Parts: sequence; C-alpha cells; structure tokens
Amino acid sequence: MDHDRQQKVFSNDWSRSVLCDPVTKSQCHEEAFRTVCGVVDARISLKNTYGYEEWKDGQESYEAIVRSGGAIHENNVEAYRSEIEWDRPIYEYFQLEGKILDVGGGVGTIREFLTDSATYLSIDPYINGLSEIPQPKIEAYSCLRTHLNFIGGVAEFLPVISREFDWVHMRSMLDHVQVPDLALMEARRVLKDDGRLLVGLFVEGGKRGKQTVEQFCRDKIAHLLSRFGVKRFRDHHTWHPTYRNLVKLITDNGFEIRREYWQPHWKDQVVYLEAVKK
Repeated sequence: MDHDRQQKVFSNDWSRSVLCDPVTKSQCHEEAFRTVCGVVDARISLKNTYGYEEWKDGQESYEAIVRSGGAIHENNVEAYRSEIEWDRPIYEYFQLEGKILDVGGGVGTIREFLTDSATYLSIDPYINGLSEIPQPKIEAYSCLRTHLNFIGGVAEFLPVISREFDWVHMRSMLDHVQVPDLALMEARRVLKDDGRLLVGLFVEGGKRGKQTVEQFCRDKIAHLLSRFGVKRFRDHHTWHPTYRNLVKLITDNGFEIRREYWQPHWKDQVVYLEAVKK
C-alpha cells in the first residue's frame, strides 16, 4: 500500500476514541490491536461455529469479485457513475445524519451521499479493500479520494462502544454474515436510545414474495454451473431471506420498522427498511 493511500485509511481521533474490545465491550486504545497496513484489525472469527466455512468461502469469493470490478459487471467509470445515480434516491429518502456506523461498509461509498456535517466510520472484514479498489471506481466516486475512518471488524462483534451512534447502516451485507441475529443485537447495542437502523438487502421473491420464472431458471443454472466448478457463478451469500424473513429478523432483535423503500433499478427486488431502536 502506498503512503498516500495508507494515510486515507488511518482512523482519526474520534474513531480511535470509540474503540472497544469486540468481546468484552470494554473501551480500549488502538495499541490493544494488531494492525494490517496501518489499519486496526479487530476481527473476530467463530472458526468452530456452524457456518464459518461457508462464511469464509463466501468472503473470499466476494473479495475476489470486488478486486476484479465484477460487482459492477462493467469495470469502467460510466458504469460506476450509473451506480451512483441508481443509489442517490435512497439517501435522499433516508437522510443519514450525525454519527453513522456503516457495518460492512467497505471503502465507504455511501459517503458520496452524506453531508459534510456527518461523522462516519466503516467497519468491514475486508481489511485490504481500500488498496484494491479498481481505478475506474476511484474516478467515479469523489469520496474515495478523501480520508476514510475504517476499522477491520465483523458485524457480530463490533469493536465500538455502546450507545454512540445515531445511525447504523447495513447495506447488502446481512446476507453475508455468519450469524444475522448477533449482527442485529450488536447494531442495537451501539445505537443511541433514539438511534436508527437502515438495512438494504436483496430479498427472495422481491416485493411480490414470489420468484419469477426467469429468476428461478437463472438461479438453477447458476447453481448447476457452480457445482461443475465455474467459480464465476458460485454463491457467496450465507443467507437468502424473503421480505418476511428480513422483517422478522429486525423486529425480533429490538427494532420497530418505520419506513421502507423498494429500489426501482432492481425492479422491486431490493428493499431498504428504516427501523428505530425500541
């Protein structure tokens, strides 16, 4: 990692001040953790718990896709600019302000839609992500050329103190975690008493609750190809919730859903749910 890029991933004084032991939740200094390329590494692995190998395989597949630019399918500036415009209405509808924790936030692309007054921190297990961003993505997202508060960590064991954040943002990540319930418990812990949760996720069957014939066939073909070793079609998700599954997960873990937004670009297959901590 070059010096300029390394400077961009160092956490500032505020994000250092909210650090805690991800297991005991006692506040601690960054010296308590090892660092990887200048980044605090507070990742905890449940290596002997059901689902770990699936999570590990999925995470490795996901990181490989991101490195190649395959997540956007066309690794060019205009494709990423289109992605920004698809997402902009979400953050006009849900205006995130104050202290924002982006769980699974990667390189922090939602900063493109935040005001300068917002205080932002990303926590993600992809600890080398910033050094591996495709150049066209950096050209498209102006926020990627600015400082990023980042800590290496997992959703089930957040390395930040309790009742600190106004918003917890979980976009396209709950279907990647090993233990979704624990991830939501942790989100509730770190939120202030009136804090808000925003979850964005692809849901099986979409708004109608039923898979289309086209989607069913596409999934079956992808599954067969992955069985025959075609890695491009390997499923790197650990959970495939319906809308009802997702609502149940959120409400079972101490939240009340207030608003929802179905993203038009994805033809009502991706929903964003805003929930308040009860």
